[in-house]
Amino acid sequence: MSEGKENGKTRARKQARRGDGSIYRDEVNDCWVGSISLGYNPDGTRLRPSVRGKTQKEVRTKLKELKEDYDDGIELGDKYTVEQAARDWFERGLRGRGPATLERKRAEIEKHIIPGLGKAKLKRLTPDNVDDFLVSLTKKNLRTSTIARIPGTLRRIIRHAESRNKVRRNVAMLVDAPEGRETRQSKSLTLDQAKAVLKASQGKWIHAYIALSVFTGVRTEEARPLKWENTHLNPVKGEVCSCGREHPETLPAHLEVWRSVRKKGETKTLKSRRTVGLPDFIVEILTEYQAEQRERRRRNGHKHEGIVYVFGTRFDMVMEARNVRRFFRAIVEDAEIPGEWTTRELRHTFVSLMSDQGASDDLIADLVGHAKTSTTRTVYRHQLRPVITTGAELLDKAFGKGFLDAD
Repeated sequence: MSEGKENGKTRARKQARRGDGSIYRDEVNDCWVGSISLGYNPDGTRLRPSVRGKTQKEVRTKLKELKEDYDDGIELGDKYTVEQAARDWFERGLRGRGPATLERKRAEIEKHIIPGLGKAKLKRLTPDNVDDFLVSLTKKNLRTSTIARIPGTLRRIIRHAESRNKVRRNVAMLVDAPEGRETRQSKSLTLDQAKAVLKASQGKWIHAYIALSVFTGVRTEEARPLKWENTHLNPVKGEVCSCGREHPETLPAHLEVWRSVRKKGETKTLKSRRTVGLPDFIVEILTEYQAEQRERRRRNGHKHEGIVYVFGTRFDMVMEARNVRRFFRAIVEDAEIPGEWTTRELRHTFVSLMSDQGASDDLIADLVGHAKTSTTRTVYRHQLRPVITTGAELLDKAFGKGFLDAD
């Protein structure tokens, strides 16, 4: 065997400087190999990782990166992929989040991030890679709002990897989301349309849900977990209220919007936790609904005393949002209202109806639980014009009892 060759491996003629590692030629695999000594592992064995490349320059660059990563405490090697990072983040970074959040993030990861970037080595991921991936999403006819959420999730995935010393920098922070398909703007029902929907829903449980949403402005995430103990239809001192207990003082009928389906039952913001007066006709609708709810459950052999949730399932559990949407869409169709409608637009309808009756931005913001009136004006306003019982009084004045029976 000739000098300088051992087992098909030829040492590089140029000697590396001390601490830069060694580079040699692997004739069998037709590549260059480099290795560098970086001290010792926790078990006392020598830490001497190796790299491969087509040229000495490529190998030398990789050895330099290894040393820099080691000095900075970054995990060595570049085999960790975006898919691994995404799954690690989903498992460890979302602990304690609600089912809806988990389902939404799982969909973003499985439908978009893993198919588009999953095979990429996280350390080798570039801003151009991320930018190309986001542009590819626009070809899927996704809405702008959907595309905008995906880079946010990707940034959180890489930030989680950063905190575990898997990667040096978060390249997703350097890229902005492109425009996608125009997002459908939320809209509000007109007064006539709201009446039509309410008439079409009479005799069904969702009638009370729609009425409450249209005339109090509660969010769908606040209405679904609403409890009877927070619903005071006849709060008269010394009498048993609809909440199931004797009321300590006489108050106007009201709703305590103190919970939502969010994590730990928290409302969207601190301002969202509010107590709202109820119009007389809503009190009448809810009172009738409560009696019907008890009778219907008794007749079907379900729990009919001590019912917890106002709009709960037959097993007295919080109803899923998709089921509420399904019932609502059927009612809209029965009412012959054209277009696509969602339950959240009942809240938009409330804002518009209150504005039609001359309510100020400040009053409406208080009623719907907005921290800033700018949110009321820019997001929820469709017809805006220049104790929170004022809202109930305005609505009673405008509609009054029996308004659904009017021609």
